[in-house]
Amino acid sequence: MTLRVGAHDYRTDPLLPQKDGVNFAHENISALLKAADPSELAVEFHDLPRLLEDDDAARAALSGLDCVVSNIGPHAQYYFWLREKLGLDFRIVRDVRTAIWSGYLFQEHLLAPLLRPGDTLMVASNYVWAIYRQMFPHLAGFPAALCYPLSVCFPQPRPAPRAQGPLKPGAVTIGYLGRLSDDKNFPEIVDLLIRLNREVGNGPRYRLIACGEIHSPGCAPDKIAARVTAELGNGDWYEYLPVRPNEEIWDLLERFDMLLFPSTSNLETFGRVLIEAAYARVPVIAGHHAAATELVHESGLCTVDYERDHVFSAHFDHQLGRVNGAEMARAASSGHLQTSDQYEAYADHPQAFLDMLREAPPLADPVLHASQEAFLTALEVTLPPLPTRAEAIEWLPEHAAWFLDLQRKGTSAYAEKMARLLELSQYPERTERFIGKSATTNGDFTNVGGIDTELCHLRGFYPEFSIRS
Repeated sequence: MTLRVGAHDYRTDPLLPQKDGVNFAHENISALLKAADPSELAVEFHDLPRLLEDDDAARAALSGLDCVVSNIGPHAQYYFWLREKLGLDFRIVRDVRTAIWSGYLFQEHLLAPLLRPGDTLMVASNYVWAIYRQMFPHLAGFPAALCYPLSVCFPQPRPAPRAQGPLKPGAVTIGYLGRLSDDKNFPEIVDLLIRLNREVGNGPRYRLIACGEIHSPGCAPDKIAARVTAELGNGDWYEYLPVRPNEEIWDLLERFDMLLFPSTSNLETFGRVLIEAAYARVPVIAGHHAAATELVHESGLCTVDYERDHVFSAHFDHQLGRVNGAEMARAASSGHLQTSDQYEAYADHPQAFLDMLREAPPLADPVLHASQEAFLTALEVTLPPLPTRAEAIEWLPEHAAWFLDLQRKGTSAYAEKMARLLELSQYPERTERFIGKSATTNGDFTNVGGIDTELCHLRGFYPEFSIRS
């Protein structure tokens, strides 16, 4: 029997300076749905904003569907509202792509009273599955699928295995891919570069290649280069490369002897680059934080010292701790760093995703490492009470109207909503940055951390969290 599936045809705003893992994930899902066997899966793409502004278009697009894939970032609540409003009966498959962060927390908050038994939460790791179960205990009664079909876009053939053993003489290249930011602990990679070259003795020299968007001022290339030169003297210790298309990272990974991923960000749910590195057979050094414990070989995992008893706002990204520098140095210089085999665990996820659309997975529990269990035991998140069904149905039309107006650049409604956001915002400086970024992009909802986060102001939704001693 052919399954009828609906989804937004996700296309990231080309004016965004860098795509996040969220953007890549939704683009991969669109590609996977387009390639599906039409005799098995009849996929009907639509445009979400069009559905929200026109009931007739929404009814035409959604009536008769068996399943809707919420392929739209942290905005799944609008499909739940449309289903109620139009009296329809499709399953909804949604995802969460960040951990302790307002956008996806707000999504789960708003849609909670509208969940139906077959509605499925798609997660990328056991860590994020467990953390959402802890923050929203009712999710234990609904299906979840550990599924991330990212390998649909990986190049073929897979790179050949690399020779294992002692480090090669000469220069060893440390690589970094992603946002250059404090919450991703990028300054610790620079610390490690300096430390390794001071302790090198007769061993190889280390150099760092970093590629990504500059997110924190202290990570600007000139500042990093100046610091490295001051500590190590003149030399080609550090090379910065601007953001490049995802299809071009494979040549870059080939240049790396190892990849550094010391992020302790509250946003982390997976670390897409960890699976990309595993596929490219590049060993990784990371901290025991978030999903890295699941995805990195134990030879590259290091302990994390968290900042305890500090209250963080989930409205921002934060560096939650530091990865042990001595352990990272030992892993980098030991010659025993091994590649992860976790690519194989995700290689069948494209087919698993298609299968999950046909049938909701059985209820199950996440499987955690001891370090993840310890983190979750210490984690305390303060969230407001869930809305009632009546409240959600009352609020969501207002949110949908704001969602649309904030994408209608050049209109009076857009200007009015932006001005009103500044009045409502508990974090006006962040809202001003959102307004500034919207002016240089198309201002659409693919800017994750934009419209989704700003709409939290309508309900005064400002979660906080801490890691207890």
